[in-house]
Amino acid sequence: MTLRIGISARLLHAPPPGMGLPLKRLQYLESNMAHWIMNYGVVALMIPFIDQRTPTLRKRPPTADLVENLDGLVLQGGVDISAETYGAKPWKTDPEADPIRDEYELDLLRGFIGAGKPVLGICRGAQLLNVYFGGTLVQDIPSLWPGAIPHQDTVTYDRLTHEVHFVPGSLLSDIYGYEPQRVTSIHHQCVDELGRGLVIEARSPIDRVPEAIRHTGYPFVVGVQWHPEFHLAGQDEPLNALDSGPLMMSFLKAAARRAGRMRRLTDGVARVRERANVFGGR
Repeated sequence: MTLRIGISARLLHAPPPGMGLPLKRLQYLESNMAHWIMNYGVVALMIPFIDQRTPTLRKRPPTADLVENLDGLVLQGGVDISAETYGAKPWKTDPEADPIRDEYELDLLRGFIGAGKPVLGICRGAQLLNVYFGGTLVQDIPSLWPGAIPHQDTVTYDRLTHEVHFVPGSLLSDIYGYEPQRVTSIHHQCVDELGRGLVIEARSPIDRVPEAIRHTGYPFVVGVQWHPEFHLAGQDEPLNALDSGPLMMSFLKAAARRAGRMRRLTDGVARVRERANVFGGR
């Protein structure tokens, strides 16, 4: 059976008037993300956000059913995580954060991680993984991380790259080796205090900013600070950007192993019930 990968939605709470849907919240999937995942012969499905506080909501969204019918979760990048989500005071008076999306994606994480299914967090998604496991964030690298190199440039956007070094013995070093690699950098926040069970997988070598994390208690729960979906072969890539293929293949192999175990278990239970019905009918 073809693998089915769920992707969390980006939320646009106040669309510009020219989009034709004023005063309506939009949910969307960045196209490179879908292309990156589906390039490997799997189905990519955006998981809809349903506001549970909506007065007209008749039934609670079936998160358990969504998790059961999907083989893995990818968290998209996007706007900052609200400081209140991890019990901190906002670094400025009016931060650009989205607590509604925080709540939605944390609910997804509870479902997928609880089911032992693989999770890959991209940029904001990596930060949310850290928050989910009780960690905190550096809310603004330029002002709060002494000696930091530029990690975000609103003009160059995904053309801004820097090196990352993979930690010896890490999953990413197993995938990519130990040679320094260049990655996109589109973030002004990063992991501060690590969450429970998490380890650093990669750092920016000059300023030591964390660039990837992994949970040691699950087969595949990984977050990367860069945007591998922007490293697709055959398009106008950032210079010498890290090949995104091996990371996606590692994620999909974990999803296939998890799906295979569950399908074998399901088939085994079905055979036991079938035999019980046969003998019971005699």
